[in-house]
Amino acid sequence: MFEIGCDYEIVTLMTGENYEGKWGTYETSTVYEVASVDGPLVKLLGPDYSKINEILIPPGTDRNSPRDETIINTASLFFVRATKVQAA
Repeated sequence: MFEIGCDYEIVTLMTGENYEGKWGTYETSTVYEVASVDGPLVKLLGPDYSKINEILIPPGTDRNSPRDETIINTASLFFVRATKVQAA
């Protein structure tokens, strides 16, 4: 399902408090690059700030810092879908 080195929009379920102070479950999506796949476990890399325009980088972020790594279990109830992002 996943190709290493490709970008995917990952949609997961999150549980938390909304702006009204009420608890609920909602979907959240983030684009990650796939680093490795081991069965249902997928290792994802966060944004590469060294390749992003300076204006789009969050304040206080070091452009040369290592990329964030996230491991998701695609068999989890909190995993909704992954959509491959086409290169522009």
